Amino acid sequence: MPRFRLDSSGPRAAVAADAPATVAAARAVAEQGGNAVDIVVAAALAATLAEALMCSLGGSGFLMLRRADGRLELIDGADVVPSGDRRQAQAWTVDIPYGEGIRLRAGPASVAVPGLLHCLETAWRRHGRLPWETLVAPALSLARRGCPVGVTTARWLALAGERLFGRQDASRACFLPTGRPLRTGERLELPGMADTLALIAREGASALYGGALGVRWADCLADGGGLVTLADLQAYRAQVRTPLLLETAGFQLALNPAPAVGGEALAQLIRSLEGGPIAQAPVASAAWVRAQLQAQQRLLHWRRRQRRWLRGPGSTTHISVVTGEGELASLTLSNGYGAGITIPGTGIACNNSLGEPELNPRGFLRAPVGSRLISNMAPCVARQADGRLLAFGSPGASRITTALAQFWSGYALAGLDPQQAMALPRLHLDQSDPAGNAGDGTTDGNEPTQTVLLCEPGLALEQAGLLRRQRWHLQRFDQLDMVFGGIKLALRQADGSLLALADQRRQGSVAVIG
Repeated sequence: MPRFRLDSSGPRAAVAADAPATVAAARAVAEQGGNAVDIVVAAALAATLAEALMCSLGGSGFLMLRRADGRLELIDGADVVPSGDRRQAQAWTVDIPYGEGIRLRAGPASVAVPGLLHCLETAWRRHGRLPWETLVAPALSLARRGCPVGVTTARWLALAGERLFGRQDASRACFLPTGRPLRTGERLELPGMADTLALIAREGASALYGGALGVRWADCLADGGGLVTLADLQAYRAQVRTPLLLETAGFQLALNPAPAVGGEALAQLIRSLEGGPIAQAPVASAAWVRAQLQAQQRLLHWRRRQRRWLRGPGSTTHISVVTGEGELASLTLSNGYGAGITIPGTGIACNNSLGEPELNPRGFLRAPVGSRLISNMAPCVARQADGRLLAFGSPGASRITTALAQFWSGYALAGLDPQQAMALPRLHLDQSDPAGNAGDGTTDGNEPTQTVLLCEPGLALEQAGLLRRQRWHLQRFDQLDMVFGGIKLALRQADGSLLALADQRRQGSVAVIG
């Protein structure tokens, strides 16, 4: 498991992300005196190349911030339903063998109005310290020289490359340049991305939200049967929200508030677990497994009652930052599963948020124009009275909240070392439509009919006794797997020392910078 630690004699920031190039961008800005917002913005811009398809300038993001004075805020960069003529919509159905299997819609009509870039600029305008062009510079350098394909991106391309990115020439040129998906360590070159970032360095987010990039985006989608218009891009605004607060095990935990569902779902799980035997049960034991599954069952019931069923998206990543000054930044960012559409000449890969059944429970293209799409993303920050400060989060679709709850069970409720808590074997109880409805309106999306239990090795499942009483479809993994997320943790310890950890389920890269 990637791990790095220094004492309190001088480090100014700890960063955990997925790809080394993402962390290198964070380091470059931290060494120039950047604060937590500067660091996370620079890292996120670099991640759109270093972790391409897990995130994109054409995707979404949620950024949780804690200022040095303790003030908290959540910046909501969710994708928004566009206003284009739905009678001209063009999309196609794609099946991907990921987890228990995914069926989704891709193509131009699956693309929603993206929010990530506006989210990042909003954070910088409110709290940034360094010039905007300084934050863009590491990503621009990466775009000019090309970027090695990371482990997580290569795994996703191996699963979804031809299915999702093989139908459009611009996407093939980026992700299948030799006729097959790019592999780990090969050079990713996104034609036009250097020019895109140079323009964003000069003009900021307005280049996309109404400027030359926005014009090119709207024209490309309109020609192919997409729905995002220039007016939609011009109207987009990231929203600043008050976090949901939860007191748990002596910590104050700040969670992603509504309209996203990830924060409340995580709160539901933690509340259920606090009242059980977690603190006394040996980890991964029968009692531990029962407590986790019972909490997840309660969550499924709650989501059905609230009609807030949600499983996707899977192409997601996370960046966590803590500074010696006590600032925290926790950013989860996503490109959905990807629309298979890249805006020619820009290098920007588009989200497929309108094509994910879980985000559109009313059916394909039935969400109201201008509404923000719901999300499982759950960036977290926490503080303890003893001085500990944590920024953490995870990718992983519906596994985001269960991964974070199981980490929190180990770390805060059972008192494990954070590395031990992150390495615990995970399980995930989910429900799916075995007919594989692709969000076409033939079902309401709120009545999944099959319960699926995914589990990693090392759990006392049989001893827990629940499998004999439940009609669950069991899917066992033979090792720790990226399906179960990839937690990134940046921690300031009670003594002021900084720690960065990255989950071994994904590539993981960390640094303490001083």
